[in-house]
Amino acid sequence: MSLSEKRNIDLGNDKISKIFWSYAIPSIFAMLAQSTAGLVDSVFIGRYIGADGLSAITLIMPIIMLLGGIGTMIGIGGTTLAGIHKGKGNLEKSNNYFNITMVLLSGVAIIATIILFTMSGKISSLLGAKGKVAECMISYTEIISLFFIAFLLTFAGSFFLKLDGKPVEVVMIILSGTGINILLDYLFVGVLGWNMKGAALATGISQLIPWMLMLYIIKFKSTWMFSIPNFKLKEIGEMLFNGSSELLSMAAASIAGFIYNIIIIEKIGMDGVAAYAVALQITTISTSVFYGFAEAIQAAVSFNLGGNKLHRVKKLRNISIYANLISGVMLCVVSLMFGESIASIFIKEQITIDMAAYILDFYAVAFLLSGVNITLATYYTAVNSPLLSGILSMSRSLIGLMIGLVILPFIFGKQGIWMAVIFAEITTVVVGMICMRRYPFGKLNKSHILSINHRQSRRRNCI
Repeated sequence: MSLSEKRNIDLGNDKISKIFWSYAIPSIFAMLAQSTAGLVDSVFIGRYIGADGLSAITLIMPIIMLLGGIGTMIGIGGTTLAGIHKGKGNLEKSNNYFNITMVLLSGVAIIATIILFTMSGKISSLLGAKGKVAECMISYTEIISLFFIAFLLTFAGSFFLKLDGKPVEVVMIILSGTGINILLDYLFVGVLGWNMKGAALATGISQLIPWMLMLYIIKFKSTWMFSIPNFKLKEIGEMLFNGSSELLSMAAASIAGFIYNIIIIEKIGMDGVAAYAVALQITTISTSVFYGFAEAIQAAVSFNLGGNKLHRVKKLRNISIYANLISGVMLCVVSLMFGESIASIFIKEQITIDMAAYILDFYAVAFLLSGVNITLATYYTAVNSPLLSGILSMSRSLIGLMIGLVILPFIFGKQGIWMAVIFAEITTVVVGMICMRRYPFGKLNKSHILSINHRQSRRRNCI
């Protein structure tokens, strides 16, 4: 047995705690590394270009997220079904989902690149950017669009490698991308003064190189095999439906971000957009931890659901919830205590620093519940129940947020704009508890669950 085989995790038989921490720690590092790409850009842009550059990134991000959401739908849907069929032992069908996912993602990435590159000027006008902010947005968008295929394929490749029992390899590759991004940001923005184009180029290359490394591992070190996929409309439809909750989540976040930007511009001005950008970048660090704990169980949940091991599915779900509850408390305390100091890393203007720290206080309170909500939405995707996942994602990212934005500013004034974030998390956790009580394993009905439990009980008695 080779060293790589010994390191692989047995998703169906290893201890739940071993699986969770074996995936959680690399997953958190990977999520932090991925989010660091945008965070590093923001630090260099804030320091060398200023508030106009940060405002430009904040305004264009909802559009990039919306296009990326289509790719995420394909990637999550494909990896979830590949995991379920791998758990059932249907390796040929599982591998076919791998190839379908890669082909469809490549097509979506090419279309997204064409849209972003050719329409960057119109998009900036539509989003209300003017003057220096519009120039910064166009420069950043044109360059970053050229690397869209690397972003999507790296994202999907990381999930397929984790499904193949290689979480450590994934995090090492993504960390290498983070290091490349920091070095190139310093070179392109800090030394050569290429401003927004330099920041976008650094981020793009930091995704391209990890994809090349993943491609090598997938080709020569994994059980996945590249081949011409067998496209079946029913299976593609099932894949897209399964991942639709992720698209809804990102679309909702994009719409909410767009609305937030409009409200901030009208009530506070562009300084408010810059402060919001800084607060969001800090928040990204926290949500990376939450998503790391949530995605740590995704491959194992899908695999064990395919093997009808529901007791293991439940334990995986619960350990992720508890981990995110504890981390939410810790991150809330850190954000409340050091928000201003952290904000000063990104920007020099004191008025923007103070405003960013004020906004972050509200997000810090939301951290107490956001991790639980992220785990539940991810869990329902993993058990092939995209409708429930979509309901939770929409509640957290859009519906609860919009209800809060409509009601709370009338009661609390400008403060209500930021209180809406807390309101959205509270409403979503209530919906999530109802879902867990009524649909503990997604769309599996009670008779199916009882049948599985009965068979497992008989098997244990025989042993």
